[in-house]
Amino acid sequence: MNDTNWKRHQTACNVSKLKSSKTVTSLLSYMTKKRTINDEDEVRLSLPKDTLKDKITTATSNYGSPVTPLNKLNTGNANTIVAPIDLVTNSIASYISNIVEQDVRHFQFPNDPSIVLDSKMSPEQFAYVAALQPCQPKASELKGCIFPTRMQGKWLRSFHEEHYYKKLPNGEFVKRTWISYSPSQDKVYCIVCKQFGKEDAKSHQLARFGSDDWSHISFKLKSHESNSVHLESEIRRAMFVSNQRVVSTIFESSNRNVAENREIVRVIFESLIYLARQNIAFRGRDESWTSNNQCNFIELIKFISKYNPTLSSHLTKIQNSKKKNRLTFLSNLSQNNMLHVLGEMVRERILIKIKKSGVFSFIIDTTTDVSNIEQLSLVIRFINENEEVEERLVALETVSDARGIGMFNVLCNICQKYDIDWEKQLCAQSYDGASSMQGQYSGVRAYIQEKNPRAIYVWCFSHILNLVVVDTCDTSKTMRNFFGDLQSLIAFLRARKRTAVFLNHQKICYPEKRVCRMKNFSTTRWTSHGRALTVIFEKYKALTNTLKELSNSTERDTSSVATNLLSTISSFQFVTHLLLMKNIFKHTTPLSMYLQSLSLDFITALTMVDNCAKKLSELRNEQQLDVLLAEAKTFSLENELEEVWFPEKRVQRRKKMAGEKTNDEIVSNAKDNFKIQVYFTVLDQICTSITSRFEGSREILSDLSLLSVDRLIAASKGCPIPEDNFVYLDKWIPNVQIDQLKLEYSTFAYSFLKLKSNIEIEKLHEKVIISESDEDTSVDTDEGNSEENKTKMTVLNVLKLLNTFNLISAFPNMYMAYKFLCTIPATSVSSERTFSKLKLIKTRIRSTMVQKRLDSLMLLSCEKDVIINLDEAINKYANTSKLLQEALLYK
Repeated sequence: MNDTNWKRHQTACNVSKLKSSKTVTSLLSYMTKKRTINDEDEVRLSLPKDTLKDKITTATSNYGSPVTPLNKLNTGNANTIVAPIDLVTNSIASYISNIVEQDVRHFQFPNDPSIVLDSKMSPEQFAYVAALQPCQPKASELKGCIFPTRMQGKWLRSFHEEHYYKKLPNGEFVKRTWISYSPSQDKVYCIVCKQFGKEDAKSHQLARFGSDDWSHISFKLKSHESNSVHLESEIRRAMFVSNQRVVSTIFESSNRNVAENREIVRVIFESLIYLARQNIAFRGRDESWTSNNQCNFIELIKFISKYNPTLSSHLTKIQNSKKKNRLTFLSNLSQNNMLHVLGEMVRERILIKIKKSGVFSFIIDTTTDVSNIEQLSLVIRFINENEEVEERLVALETVSDARGIGMFNVLCNICQKYDIDWEKQLCAQSYDGASSMQGQYSGVRAYIQEKNPRAIYVWCFSHILNLVVVDTCDTSKTMRNFFGDLQSLIAFLRARKRTAVFLNHQKICYPEKRVCRMKNFSTTRWTSHGRALTVIFEKYKALTNTLKELSNSTERDTSSVATNLLSTISSFQFVTHLLLMKNIFKHTTPLSMYLQSLSLDFITALTMVDNCAKKLSELRNEQQLDVLLAEAKTFSLENELEEVWFPEKRVQRRKKMAGEKTNDEIVSNAKDNFKIQVYFTVLDQICTSITSRFEGSREILSDLSLLSVDRLIAASKGCPIPEDNFVYLDKWIPNVQIDQLKLEYSTFAYSFLKLKSNIEIEKLHEKVIISESDEDTSVDTDEGNSEENKTKMTVLNVLKLLNTFNLISAFPNMYMAYKFLCTIPATSVSSERTFSKLKLIKTRIRSTMVQKRLDSLMLLSCEKDVIINLDEAINKYANTSKLLQEALLYK
């Protein structure tokens, strides 16, 4: 007898001993068949050691429970092992014993679907069985290495492994995870419907009895997997595997209503987020269900219900209910509570980032809304964990006292409510030029610096630039008259009929160009004057034709004003003023747009202002004057104007008195007169205004200039580092080590160009485009290749560079210095952007909105990119009342 036959003989003997042994009878008494057993008896399993021990260890360890050690008994048989009595009482061990009762030779298939208990199972048993893979043995794993065959009709048929797979329309094969083959019964089961299906799914033939009809098995499998009952079971299985609590509806019917309610509330939350982010009104005048014209919120819910059966059923119950429903989730109170939850979640995400940053700055501004209520907007600027700048709206509060002390008290209340430690972590503050904000003695700035002297004040660069343009436009009598004529022209063409005439002439004169409307002047944003000048310059011929047609009108006012305006804009003086201001706004308007960039740092902003002033000063020479006059003359000839040069005026001479020897120095040349009284005067005024109004910002820069990129490059080339430049940083940055900072700065500056050459600036941070005409101030790298693009490295890029090369821990003091510098806001435009949203949200027909709801809508609208976890939102909404807890929280 060879070794193989001898092993088969030993296995057969052990099986026969198991069937006739009293210990097996004692073991089976714990299973489905009732048998008596003495508690003092030991339970012995006389199975082959290598088989039973490995299988029990594998089965119990897969479930995650500790494996009970198996004790050997000296029974004279080396292959016999004994299990303690507590292993049998375990629920998982009971399941394994049931497998032994079925058939020992099938112990290698503990996931055999025929032995899955149909009776009620404990949660541990169900979790263990569900964790097993479907029983899909290969023919080589079965006895005889083939599937059992039987006569069906005229043919000998058997199961085949190809049924484990399904062919997709694209020709690919995927595994059917629901098919489970029973080697003990030679049948196929749907294990998914058997375990996770409802009553109708469990009563299906493939789930309850299985199928061994091999002649029609392909048809049955395809028919079953396309059944809606089976698909629902598949969804239940997927939810169980992903550890979602909705699967508890399999065991608890009460949680089924909770799952439905949560699905309804989820859809309502998504609808609220959509309406809030799109600034759409929610409620209307009539919100009853019988109304034909309901509010946007109800109409949106009805539209979504067409594609959501759960929501559709909920709305049907509300409409068909005779008595008032206590819980519909659609009332105005529920809507306000949900919006409050969403708004607080957005604010919570923002505050977490702010507190994690450790340093921030305030951007505050106020405005009066449509209901004549003063609103204060608090925006906080900080550096996030990715070393990127963020400016986030934190709160919108009403202000009853518009003085500095009143707004300071509101600010303190906000910081106390949301646990914002501004007395220690605030490093800068930026406001507009209002005295209540920047007042040196009674402004918000003064009250903040009284408790936190390190909070430096920055006057908004955009507001300063706006004042510079105002000074320029009012610098002389001729410029005031020029802009007065422009304003009269714009106001005259704003009428409906006159606008139609202007648009019609544009189509005739410029058929291939886009039609433009006359831009209105803004009293607060003077850079908008440049857009009006651009329209007049580009549509000048259509404008003159429009005034000619309107001068022939039968209306006296229209004809008179049109004639006067036509005479004004047709003069050569108007053309020269138009081109002069167009060249000035060519530099100031892009600068104003760049200053409104979110990621713009303080040093880069001031550098851009200096570059603009430099370009404007370069216009003040005779060559540029000649270019302007030549361009004006060409423009006049192209548009067929009568005047192509300044009109000659008679020289007025004063009568000389008796004994007077001096003569009047009168400028008789029209060109010189324009140069002295207009051209040089305007350019001198704008350059002087930029220098004087940005003087306060330059004082801040003088203390921080050592951190600029230009100074880093200079230090890397051997330029000495002043010792006193770090004194201010010691007062401004808490806990900074000056001596260590000097060492870190000199070491980093020495290798700065090498680090800069090994990485692309575009990958470090957002591009900062200075101007199309700006000179490239970048320094050549070691290889001598200059940067030809207009992308310039900023201090934000340096901060990103430290993070990219993992140098933060090596240069901690330098990192903190650049982090504080990048936190300084150059402008307060982010706060004004919130007011743009305020005008869209609180409109004339929504003027009675309460402040709590307005604050939530502002956060959802301004901070659209903040991700909201709807499951967390539902849980927070559920905790607002006991009734909602019962309806939305699982038991």
